[in-house]
Amino acid sequence: MRKTYIDIAKGISILLVILGHMNRFFEYDGRLNQVVYSVQLPVFLLIGGYWLRLKEQETPMEFLAGKFYRLMQPYFLFAFFSIIYTWPKDAGEFGYYVAGMLWGIGICNYLPNLPIWFLTMFFVANIWFYLILWTGKLGKKPWQSYLLEGVAVLLVMFAGWKIKVREVRLPWGFELAMILQGFFFAGHLWRACEDWWEREGLIFGKRKTAVLLLAAAIALPVWLLCVKWNGRVDINAAWFGHKGLWSFYLAALAGSYLILLASAALAKCPPAAWVFSLFGKNSMVIMATHVPVLLWLDGVITPLMPAVIQINNRSKNWIGIAYHFAAIALLSLFVSLLLKKNPYEREKKNTKYT
Repeated sequence: MRKTYIDIAKGISILLVILGHMNRFFEYDGRLNQVVYSVQLPVFLLIGGYWLRLKEQETPMEFLAGKFYRLMQPYFLFAFFSIIYTWPKDAGEFGYYVAGMLWGIGICNYLPNLPIWFLTMFFVANIWFYLILWTGKLGKKPWQSYLLEGVAVLLVMFAGWKIKVREVRLPWGFELAMILQGFFFAGHLWRACEDWWEREGLIFGKRKTAVLLLAAAIALPVWLLCVKWNGRVDINAAWFGHKGLWSFYLAALAGSYLILLASAALAKCPPAAWVFSLFGKNSMVIMATHVPVLLWLDGVITPLMPAVIQINNRSKNWIGIAYHFAAIALLSLFVSLLLKKNPYEREKKNTKYT
C-alpha cells in the first residue's frame, strides 16, 4: 500500500539529487551542496528499510528475483544506453565502459551516466537487510527481534567500515551497502513506531503532534550543526565527511526526519502532494535519466529558447539556476512518464494518505 507522504519524501529527495548535480552553479564544497548531499540519498535508504518486510509466502529466491527485476534490469538498460549516447571513440574506451558497467561503481568515470551507481548499491543493500530481518526472526518477542536486528546491523556496518578503511572498492558498492545498513534499520524502526501509533489510536492525537514537533525542534539544530562540522559528504566516493561516520549518520538521520515530517505536512495540501508524489513515484527513472537530459537540454532545447534564456543558461543568477533546475526536473519527469508501461494506472485504492 502506497503512502502519499512517503512518495512526497522521495519526490523531494530526487529534486535534491538534481539540485546537487547542477555543478556549473554550485561549488563542490559549498554550503548548499553540504546540506543537499547530507540527506538526498539517505532518505531513499531509510524508505527502503521502511518498506522491506519478510513475506510469509515469499521465498528468498523470489525476493532476490523481484529486487533484481526492479533495480538491476533498469540499471543494465540505462548503463547500456549511456554507453551508446557517449559514443566511445575507440574499442578501448568501449571496453572500459562495459567493464565499468559490470563493476557498477561510480568512480574513475567507469559509468558515463554516473547516478545509476546507486541502483547497484541499493540492490545489494536490500539483500543485506533482508538477511538481517531473517536474523530477527530468531527472537521470540518483538523486542528480542529488534535487538537481534540492531546487533546484526552494527556487525555488518563494522565489517563494511573495515573494508572501506583499507581503501578497497568492491563491485556494486558492496562495502557501502554494508556501511549504510543503519538507514535501513532506522526506516524499519520508523515503520514499527508508526504502526504502534496507529494501533493505539493516536495517529491524529495531540500527543503525537507534540512528540513529532519536539523531535523536529531537536533534529533541526542537530542536522545543521553536524553538516557544518562534517562538511561535504559523498557516499559514492565513500567519503563521509571530516568528523567521520557518526557525524554523517547524525546529520543524515536528523535531516531525513525533517524531510519526512515536512512530507507529512505537504500530504495535507492536495496540489503540492500531487506534484511531489509524482516525482517520487518516478524517482528511479528520473535518477537514471536526468544526466542525459542535461546533455540534451544544452544541445537541443536551450538553443531554441528565447535569447534571455540562452544568455543566462550558464550564468549563476536566478534566471540561469531556475531555468536549469526546472527544465531538468520537468524533462526528466516527462521521459520517465514516457517509459512507464501504463502512465494512467489508477493507484487510489493502493494509496494511503498519511
